[in-house]
Amino acid sequence: MTRVDIQFLDQSFHRAMFDAMPVPVFVVDEDVSILEYNSAAGRLLGKNRRLVLGRRGGDVLNCVHSKDVSGGCGCGPACRDCVVRGSVRAAARGRGVTRRWTGMELLTKGKRVKVKVRVSCQRFTCGRQSFILLILEGLNG
Repeated sequence: MTRVDIQFLDQSFHRAMFDAMPVPVFVVDEDVSILEYNSAAGRLLGKNRRLVLGRRGGDVLNCVHSKDVSGGCGCGPACRDCVVRGSVRAAARGRGVTRRWTGMELLTKGKRVKVKVRVSCQRFTCGRQSFILLILEGLNG
């Protein structure tokens, strides 16, 4: 196989690589607003991209706590201790990779479902902007 300089690979290669990851992967900002996601996350969400992009993760994933207050994900009392939100915040502040297990309670088909999830976050930059890579292992579509 020929050695390839990664800077010369086109955008379609990066998209294909992102979509090949078998677990839900999101690109989010510090407020856990979803900026992009891979195919595994898309299968999990089963929603139109316009209904996902720009919205907070807990709202899109139907976290039961996002329904606690009218402001949604990040605004309720339980959100202060949210492992997803805390991991994203830590990564945004440059604390390196975070990997933590947590339980999430989601509304699925009108029922509360408890799911054990491994949350991994890593900050990265592209150009002058910083983003957070959020991986949620254990959520399957």
